[in-house]
Amino acid sequence: MLSRRELVPFPAIALAFGLIAHHAAAQDKAHAKEPAKIVAPYATAHAKPLDAKEEVVEKADDYTQYRVEFNGIKEDRVPAFLYVPKAKANGKPPTYPAVLLQYGSGGNKTTDYIVAIGKQFVAKGFVVLTIDSPNQGERRKKDSNKITLALGMVSPEMVMHYCGDYSRAIDYLANRPEVDKDRLGYVGISWGAITGITYVAYDERIRAMGSMVGGGNFLGQFSAKEAEKAAKEGSKSSDPVYHIARIAPRPLLLINVKKDQLILKSWAESLHKHAGEGSKVVWIDTDHYFNGVDRAAICESVIEFMGEKLCVKKAEK
Repeated sequence: MLSRRELVPFPAIALAFGLIAHHAAAQDKAHAKEPAKIVAPYATAHAKPLDAKEEVVEKADDYTQYRVEFNGIKEDRVPAFLYVPKAKANGKPPTYPAVLLQYGSGGNKTTDYIVAIGKQFVAKGFVVLTIDSPNQGERRKKDSNKITLALGMVSPEMVMHYCGDYSRAIDYLANRPEVDKDRLGYVGISWGAITGITYVAYDERIRAMGSMVGGGNFLGQFSAKEAEKAAKEGSKSSDPVYHIARIAPRPLLLINVKKDQLILKSWAESLHKHAGEGSKVVWIDTDHYFNGVDRAAICESVIEFMGEKLCVKKAEK
């Protein structure tokens, strides 16, 4: 599923990420005031125009793939691949559930495994969107190298930039005529899961989430006291462990692996512990790259989970 070539040095990322996220949490404590309405730690801009554009990339028997772009949270352009099921010629055009599908560090919308998963989802009747995150894919700066990417990626500002662009991506999906805006989901792999948890925690439009090989609490200092404080006051930390409880009771699938070279078992277990009601934990006997197992079957289990949680009659909600 994942490829080593598609990842920047993750242990270094996690350490730097943990240090920076802990500093942000400490700032929360130092500047604590009277409890106020908890707002997302990232910016949103639902009312701003998207100025969306699209062009066809591929017409297959059962779907159409588009390259689309729209305004991001910082008003730069966000390129993406959109996959739309092909409707039957007769009858009223249906609406579909939709997922925002995001990849690991070093990937982009064209990365082989994320394209393959996108096609699996669309074959099951989902609209799928995968964006180029900041400094990835078409948005990557020409002078960027792996070290620069790693250091820039873990900063709270960049993590929140990711989350803000995810919010704009859902704004885009919610405005597509093919999409049922009451059946929106998010699926993230590795860095896409780590950043996605913080995003989903504050966007109630996301009705279900799948997290694959994600982790949190990178410095191991998230305590019961910190959890209580985050629940009451929110947090500016970019570590997902500070935010994951807010996803509950919405359905959350947490897939982790027993031989992960990048995500420590304790990091995965911290997310599991604090996830709250509505979460489902699955451990698979493989490594971070899903070597030696049926990758398509694992992805199918994620699709089944998302389908079960999203493809329900509105009257039953």
